[in-house]
Amino acid sequence: MKHLAIAVTVVCLAVSYSFSAMPPANSDVALEESFSATELGEEWKSTTGEWQIVDGVLRGREVAAEKHSAATRRVLATQNAVYQLRFRFVDDGKGFHFGFDPAAGELKKKGHLFSVIVDPASWKILKHVDKDRREEDPNETLAEQKTEFKAGEWYSLRVTTWANHVTAKIDGKATLKASHATFDVKKPTLVFRCLGDGVEIDDIHVWTQRK
Repeated sequence: MKHLAIAVTVVCLAVSYSFSAMPPANSDVALEESFSATELGEEWKSTTGEWQIVDGVLRGREVAAEKHSAATRRVLATQNAVYQLRFRFVDDGKGFHFGFDPAAGELKKKGHLFSVIVDPASWKILKHVDKDRREEDPNETLAEQKTEFKAGEWYSLRVTTWANHVTAKIDGKATLKASHATFDVKKPTLVFRCLGDGVEIDDIHVWTQRK
C-alpha cells in the first residue's frame, strides 16, 4: 500500500504540473526556460542587482550599494500572449515584479508599462508612471488582493495579455484582472525585478497568439 500511495502521489504531481503548463489554444511556443545551463545566455540583460543560476533556478538579489531594486530582462518580443513561471521568496525577499516595457515608438511614455507585483502579504497589477509626466500620469494600482506568500514556498504565476486586458492567476486560484488604454502595445522584453535578498524563478513558459 505504501508503494501504491507513492505512485499515486507522483502521478498526481505530474498531472498537476502538466495541466498548469498546458499551452492555450491557438498559440505557438515562444519560450521555454528551465535554467539547466550554468550561466544566463546573451538573451538576458541584467542592469542592477545580482542574477545567477543556482541549483537549476534563477536567483536574484539586490545590491545594497546600488540603492535600486535588482532588475533583469529577457529579450522576447510579444504582444498578445500567455506567460507562466514559478517563483518563491528566499532569505530576506521583500518583493517580486514581473512585467513589461513598451517597445520604442509604441507610446509617448518614459518608463515601464505595467507589472504584476508580489510581496509576502499581497499582490497587485500596477500601471507604471510616465516619468516625463509624473503628476498627470502617476503609478496606478488597477487590481489588488491580500494574500500571504510564504518564504521558501513555490508559487505558479500565469499572466495573459490580450489587447488592453491583463489577467493574472497564482496557482490557478487567486485571480486579478485589469485593463488600460496603453497596454495594447508591442513588448520587447520580459522584465523581472527583485526587492531584498532575494527571489528565485524557474520554469518560464511563453505562448504567443498564432497568426
